Amino acid sequence: MRTSILSILIALTVIMAGPLAFAGQDQAQEQVTKSAETLTETSEAVEMIEVTDQLAAEASEDCTNSADDDGDEKIDCEDTDCVEDPNCKGGY
Repeated sequence: MRTSILSILIALTVIMAGPLAFAGQDQAQEQVTKSAETLTETSEAVEMIEVTDQLAAEASEDCTNSADDDGDEKIDCEDTDCVEDPNCKGGY
């Protein structure tokens, strides 16, 4: 997903910069710089989403620590993630 978003943004940058060459070198350079900044910000946002998704996928309930480890407001044996845990005797 990240690659396709970056490819689209690069293509848009090239498309937007093309007509600006006729408007003057300074204006064209300014637009390319702004496009590059937007591309960088978008790339950083995509990376943050990927990290957030990865952390969410890695979050799991520890069925023995009296805490809500995965953020679903269920603690230990009350959490459906603990249904198979021997400490919960197969139930929740």
